[in-house]
Amino acid sequence: MGGAELPTGDETMSAKNPERQSGAVDQVMFEKVIRDNLSPEGVAAVIAFLRTASVNSPTNEAQRQALAEVQWLADTLLDLIGVEECNRIYDELCL
Repeated sequence: MGGAELPTGDETMSAKNPERQSGAVDQVMFEKVIRDNLSPEGVAAVIAFLRTASVNSPTNEAQRQALAEVQWLADTLLDLIGVEECNRIYDELCL
């Protein structure tokens, strides 16, 4: 894969990184990477598994933040393939 290098170290996961906390990403590049590497069925499966992460309520701020990030990713992926397509795939794959 060419292009920009991925960040290294803890700076990408730092709670002090406001860009990371806001969910701000290069949306075009994000969608290209997802489309180039995952089928719609793969995206739907990832969404289904991410949704299971929020079954339990967080008990502290670190858990709340982590679950918010998981929710953001699931919502972003759902926006990418659409609700109707995701539901169709869930039925097809019995998810």
